[in-house]
Amino acid sequence: MRRDPAPLVLGFADLFDQLGTDHLRYSAAAQALSGHDIAIEGFLSHGHGSRPTMLLVDQPGVCPDCSPAPAAVIALVGASPAPREGADRPVRVVGRLDYGFRIDAGVASILRIENATVFPVETSA
Repeated sequence: MRRDPAPLVLGFADLFDQLGTDHLRYSAAAQALSGHDIAIEGFLSHGHGSRPTMLLVDQPGVCPDCSPAPAAVIALVGASPAPREGADRPVRVVGRLDYGFRIDAGVASILRIENATVFPVETSA
């Protein structure tokens, strides 16, 4: 499998259509970019259940399992340990984007970043 020379920098709006609405859905680009190395910023969340699942969401404090509205979520498969700073701080995730329904260790996902490396994002005070 080919390796991209530098990750493609994306935002949630590149991978999801109608963010923040009840009509949230995956964009055509999510499928088209599957297999590419990407970098994206967001916030860490963890799925409920017996198997801990690290997730990337577009807003701080969003729990995809508890949210009353659809949440933009990317599963972080094989993710490096999360930064120890506060959960509401942004992170940058780099890895290979993968699109399509899949079950890993009992956890279903449609959009994933495989071999994800998580970095804290430096913010100005």
